[in-house]
Amino acid sequence: MKIYMSNWYVPPCSNYTDGLIRYEYTKGEDEWNKVILHNLQDHPFVNASDSLEVKSVVTPDQLLYMEQDIIMNCANYSFEEETKPDKRQLQIASRVKFRLNMRMYCHDVKDSLLKALHHVEWERKANETKVPTLLQFGDNKESHEFGAVNLPHIKKFRSASTSPQELERVTSSKCYSSPRDMLATAHGNEKLEPIVWKLATHRHFEKLYETYAKDTIWDKKKDMAVFRGQLTGSREGYNKTLSDEENCRNLKRCRLVYNHAKSSLIHARLTNTRGRLPDVLNGVTLVGKRVDMSLLLQFKGIIMIEGNDVASGLKWALLSQSVVLMPPPKHTSWAMEELLEPWVHYVPLDDFATNVEERMQWILDNDAEAQKISKRATLWMEDLVFHPDAAEDDRLIQEEILGRYQAHFIGM
Repeated sequence: MKIYMSNWYVPPCSNYTDGLIRYEYTKGEDEWNKVILHNLQDHPFVNASDSLEVKSVVTPDQLLYMEQDIIMNCANYSFEEETKPDKRQLQIASRVKFRLNMRMYCHDVKDSLLKALHHVEWERKANETKVPTLLQFGDNKESHEFGAVNLPHIKKFRSASTSPQELERVTSSKCYSSPRDMLATAHGNEKLEPIVWKLATHRHFEKLYETYAKDTIWDKKKDMAVFRGQLTGSREGYNKTLSDEENCRNLKRCRLVYNHAKSSLIHARLTNTRGRLPDVLNGVTLVGKRVDMSLLLQFKGIIMIEGNDVASGLKWALLSQSVVLMPPPKHTSWAMEELLEPWVHYVPLDDFATNVEERMQWILDNDAEAQKISKRATLWMEDLVFHPDAAEDDRLIQEEILGRYQAHFIGM
């Protein structure tokens, strides 16, 4: 609970009204509901506004408030495909942008968040005016329109805390009666973090169910480490005024590939440069074809480098009999990456993976200890996903999250 909610785990004290966010619903010129949030002095925005208007439009990297009709349309079907859609159906369909990219998020909201929310509201016999559920889909750390949103909202990841002690510091009180402390994270302590939910499961968790069938036993694996991934994470390192080589060296995934082109211990390729760099740079092949997970699992080491947020393949890599090599995570998702311990669940790399050959050689020189690291990582994922109590534990946690989330709001 504390991992997922961080800054929003502790509710405001009953006498601290400045800690509550007041909300009211209104309609715009298009007759669509909007929610206006007030009393934000204790939850400052980049633009220092004390009120905010949020729409129910599903689009990447944008704060939205959830309406069931919009989510169901996004998740299940497109009204444009029907033979005679009525005006309302067309209006609903128009509220979903980049439908194919957003569908996996909407599926997860439909299948888990909506169910948990209905149960919470039924138990509490909520009034007709319900607390708005604020969401953000996509990989961006901030909202395109609003910047750093210092409000409770649900997202697939947040910045990782600097330590378990820091997380405990901001979650240990029963309630708070003054502006809450920011969580110190890998990206600083200048904003309040979002609430983590299990989202984008198709991309991040689907392959877990293939891992056992496609894995190779340790003794048959290659004495190398492998990396495959797109050139994500380039928002923070790419500069179009620099040369291709300079940009490659500034981007962690590209630098890994470029620096280890002739390595006998590392086999690294990008699967796509997203048009920002050439496929071949100074004679070094940067891009290789996509390969099936079964081929990656033939290597003793699997290198994971975060992109825009958490590495999407990390979960199946942890579950496998291979050893994960990665820098300490700077993001955390439902898999609670920030609690993974170096030399316990993975072999640590420095931030740009410049010591990856040294660490792969350590794996080869310390076979028994490397296998223990792999087994502990496997147990981590098995406990989260495949334990007999995992699904029920997750349901109870989700409902408690929503109950604590709603405690931060009050209707006008």
